[in-house]
Amino acid sequence: MEARDVVELVILVALAFAAVVVFGVLASVFGLVMWLVFLPFRILGWLFNGIALLFALPFLAVFGVIAALAVGAGLIMFLIPFFPIALVALGAWWLVRRNRRSVAAPAH
Repeated sequence: MEARDVVELVILVALAFAAVVVFGVLASVFGLVMWLVFLPFRILGWLFNGIALLFALPFLAVFGVIAALAVGAGLIMFLIPFFPIALVALGAWWLVRRNRRSVAAPAH
């Protein structure tokens, strides 16, 4: 390669880089302008979503209560067989905690 070819290559790379920078700036400006153009429609979309949420809140509350009752019924069905085991554990804990004297303390 001659020196002239290297200089041409460097100039071509510099021009390509400048073109990429220019197109990047143009794309960012276009994106900002489009964001500003479509911002009112986004705000309207948020408004409609908020209104839809307000209409859906009573249904969500009703279904939440129904779900809590269903889960509560399942929990009660689990706790009925567990209740005697819990009573045995509570009785064992009461027997262990009844005597507060230390085993290492000398008897009087």
